[in-house]
Amino acid sequence: MNFWINVFFAFLSVLSSIKEQQRENRAVAERVALKKFERYLPKRIDIEEAEQLALKSIFRDIENAYTNYQVEAMAAAMAKVSNRIDRVQNQLYIDLHWGMEGFFSNYFKSRRGRRRQFGSPAEFECFVKVHTRAALFLGECYCRRNEYNGPLVCLEFETFEVLKEYVDQFRNAGMKDFEESAQVFMEKWIEHIESDQGFIRRCAHWQMDSYEIGIVRGQFSREEAIQWARNAAKPLILRGYTPKWLDEFK
Repeated sequence: MNFWINVFFAFLSVLSSIKEQQRENRAVAERVALKKFERYLPKRIDIEEAEQLALKSIFRDIENAYTNYQVEAMAAAMAKVSNRIDRVQNQLYIDLHWGMEGFFSNYFKSRRGRRRQFGSPAEFECFVKVHTRAALFLGECYCRRNEYNGPLVCLEFETFEVLKEYVDQFRNAGMKDFEESAQVFMEKWIEHIESDQGFIRRCAHWQMDSYEIGIVRGQFSREEAIQWARNAAKPLILRGYTPKWLDEFK
């Protein structure tokens, strides 16, 4: 009799140890997931007026070069932007980049921009270089500021959409030199999409990492989180390109 009692209590002890280990494992998993989530939290600071004015001056230089299609001057001005831009308050950042966003929207991605006529492939190349360089800069600023949202995703898929439209437009018009040039730019943009620096790819990983704490706590399943992360690529897929990096989420 004592033997079976001892067996029973030994079983309870093992069961208790298993449950305790499970609780500990879950606590560790929660801490890891929370660190991932916290890594993406925006950090904002107030900066002195003198530094604000300096940043505004740099961004005006960027904007002036951009709107005058001066690629090298724009790149040189962009190189002067310090990493303080990562943390400035949201309203200041809006004030800084609003002019660039507006020019990109009105003269590249809009119907008005897409109807532009070009006198030579070189003129077209200058046009695309300056706008894609601006898109890369703006997108990188969003990522550095942990703003993984609609504007970031739009920058990537809308740029692809415009480039693809130019390829089709030039092909249909029999403008072979222009078509070849547009094709090169579209392929370079696809390389960006597929790279570790791709905006939508980073957005999908941000979503997955952000959802992990909910998975650990049983609020939803990993399969649901994967599907939500994959949904970040839907606008791109609807425009004719399915990224290979989607295989990372399955």
